Formats: sequence, structure tokens, C-alpha cells
Amino acid sequence: MQKILPIAVPPIIGYLHHAYPLSILANWTTYLPWFYSNYIQLYCPKNLIDSRQDRTVKFDFYLCPDQPISFQSLSISPYLKVRLLHRDLIFKSPTDIAPFIIACIDEGYYVRPTVDEYFLHYSPAYKKRHFVHEILIYGYDNQTFVGIGFDKKGDYAAYSIAFAELNQAVMHADLSGHYDPDGLRLFKYNPQAEYNFDIQLVREHLEDFLYAKNTSQHFRMLANPTDGAYGLATYECLKHYIKSFFVPPFSFDIRPAHILWEHKKCMADRLKYMEEQGYLKPEDGFFIQYDEVARKIGVLRMMLLKFRKTRSRALIHRVCLHLDAIAEVEKRLLQDLLKSLKPVCRE
Repeated sequence: MQKILPIAVPPIIGYLHHAYPLSILANWTTYLPWFYSNYIQLYCPKNLIDSRQDRTVKFDFYLCPDQPISFQSLSISPYLKVRLLHRDLIFKSPTDIAPFIIACIDEGYYVRPTVDEYFLHYSPAYKKRHFVHEILIYGYDNQTFVGIGFDKKGDYAAYSIAFAELNQAVMHADLSGHYDPDGLRLFKYNPQAEYNFDIQLVREHLEDFLYAKNTSQHFRMLANPTDGAYGLATYECLKHYIKSFFVPPFSFDIRPAHILWEHKKCMADRLKYMEEQGYLKPEDGFFIQYDEVARKIGVLRMMLLKFRKTRSRALIHRVCLHLDAIAEVEKRLLQDLLKSLKPVCRE
């Protein structure tokens, strides 16, 4: 008894709410026109330091507005079907869990239950602290499920979970106050979906990023606009956050810098794609220039990881100076890029 659904290394792993769906979509190149039309804008609260106390406060890609619970079943991509279920209606006892997940996988669904990682051996929280979080299961083999996520080494990798182990993790997960109170989602690739690369949308989001416009204003029909820092303005917020590493309780989190790095890598890959599709001329060198920006942000990310061990104030000072310089380079690069992209007239 075995079935393993396809899984791929996603272009973004900084946060699992990106990594999980993209690990599914990245198995097919058909999702690329949609992906490269999106994942352009960045957002963070103006006081990013609040993320120490609130897991929902993030330096992150901006895709859609903050949504009430009734909207949470909506998919981020037309290529991904999403089913939002209430965990307690499905899992009335531990004996219900494995048969249900197996049936879902047999039908091609990836399963994302909310669990207490205290009971999962691969997790850094195992037998140390209660940590309610989502996992992604994409296969089974005899009495073991196969999932993907961050392991004890901090790597985004595959892992195994015994049926009995998962039973405990699901049944003991306290969802009170959790940001996904239903605790169970199903994902399935939609091969019938179609999405053409949207150059006008790309241009609009590039302008939003360059001029630090509040992109959530475009979604007022769904939700009130979200105040915060957008686009190039997020650099300044990130600098303040990095400097706070010296402020009690001296917490360190690499994820904002990691997201910034992934953003630049995605931007470079997007420009390469646009060159291949004829929207840009390779000889203009936009991909090469953005790839260099991504490389420099990658170096700063490594410097911050070094700071975690050395606690060197000079290292933080250098990182912030380099962030200022890179922001200026990116600003000029975006200005040139937008000049090369002719506006597309609306119908």
C-alpha cells in the first residue's frame, strides 16, 4: 500500500504558506505565467518588531488583502484547487485520521492538517515545546505518511510520520486562537486552468514597488486597505528590525532577510522569463543586473547568520549600510526597467 504525489522544490520557502502550494505547483511549468505575473510586491507592518509577539506579523510578499475567515478557502492560484474543511467534523476520533488522509491522497489531494509538532519526531519542537502549526502530507507507504517542511536542521525537506504519531499530533493540537481555526485544508492541481502572462499587471506591480504604493488599495472590494510599508519602503523597516536584534529579549529571525533574498531571486527569474517571451531584450541586461542584486542580498543574509554566532555590532552596521546601497541600485534598475516596458492600453 503506497502512493506518493509529485512534490517539487519551490521558488519560495521563507514561509510555509508560500512553500506548500508552490511545492505542488512547481511540478508543472504551466503555473509559470501566473507566478511571474505575481509575487512582485513586498509588504510589512511599519513596526516589524511586533513580529516577535505576533506570528501573523510578517515581512512578506503581498498577494492579496487580509481576508476574513469566510474568504480563506480561496486559492492563491487558478492552478490550485483548495478545499477548506473543519477538522473536528472529519476527525471525531484518532481512528478517522489515517483512512481519511489516505482516501484524499488516492484522489490526488495534498493534505494540510494543523498539528502540535511536539509529537512529531522530525520537528525542532519534538518533546520540547507545544507548537501548533500546519504540515503538508503528500503520500503514504504502509503505516507511514510522507510530508515536507522544515526539519531539525532547518532544511526544507521530506520526512516520514508514523500513523500513530500523526494521530497524537492532530488530536492534541489546540486550535483556540489559531489563525486557521478549521485546521484542515486539501490542495489539488487543476490541469484545466489557464492563465496568460499579464504584462500590464507586472508593470502596475513594479510601479507599486518602486513608488512604495499601497497595493491593498486595489482590493477594496474584498477588504479595507492594509496600512504598512510596501515595496522599496520595506528596506527601512527591515533595517530597524535588524537593529532590534540587540534589544531585549535579543530575538533573532532570519526569515525577513530570507524573504528579501527570495524576492530578488524571483525578480531575476521573472526578467529571464520575460526575455525568453520577448518582453525584454537580453542585451539590455536587466536579468544580469537583478541577478547581481540577488547575489548581494544573499551575501547579507549570510552575514546575518554569522551575526547570530558572533553578536558583532559592526556586522549589523555593515549590513544596514549595504541595504541602503542595494536599495538605491534597485531603485534605478526599476526606473530603467519600467521605461523599457511600454504601457499596455486598457480596453
